[in-house]
Amino acid sequence: MKELEKTRRISISAVLFLLVIVIGLLTFKKPEFNFINSSDKTLEFVNNHSHVMSLADFQKLDADSYLLIDVRSNFDYSKGHMGHAVNIPKSQLLDPESKKIIETAVSSEKPLIVYGENPETANAACLLLYQLGYNELKLLSIRSYYESKEFHIATIEMEKPLYDFAQTMKTESIQPVKKIAPKTKPIPKKKKVIPQPKKKKKMPEGGC
Repeated sequence: MKELEKTRRISISAVLFLLVIVIGLLTFKKPEFNFINSSDKTLEFVNNHSHVMSLADFQKLDADSYLLIDVRSNFDYSKGHMGHAVNIPKSQLLDPESKKIIETAVSSEKPLIVYGENPETANAACLLLYQLGYNELKLLSIRSYYESKEFHIATIEMEKPLYDFAQTMKTESIQPVKKIAPKTKPIPKKKKVIPQPKKKKKMPEGGC
């Protein structure tokens, strides 16, 4: 009887274990987004500035040959924006609707051009898109602002860094810091004192 009970318990636990595995496999979902480009490749992408586009070069393009993405907030976009720009705020880049718009442009072999308040604020969205695998990507080097309740843009010249920080981080090794021993005051040497023998007092001689 005891052996039968043990067998039943083992079989029940085995069935429950298999059920947990099956339920886990059925409910498991693959992540919708995967980072395609590594952090090293992204560093090189940022460092060489090849993705930066000037306003003069942008104005030479045909309006139907690219997808212009405005990564500002919905409120700022509603007040004014560049012509043909699609509003996809930074916080909504991973939404299904945003992905559909971007994938449609990529399937038509249209490059993605990103702009925002300035290149610094738009660069975060640009880097995220690049890490997701969108290599045909440009960052528009402009500043957008409002003056007298009207939307304006101005070109910004982005300077290349003087040093290749990405390469420097790879090649240079950090040297260990040498420990400096604390300075100690030399212990003064004690002078040897040689004891001198005491002179014996002469006994007074008798008189008379």
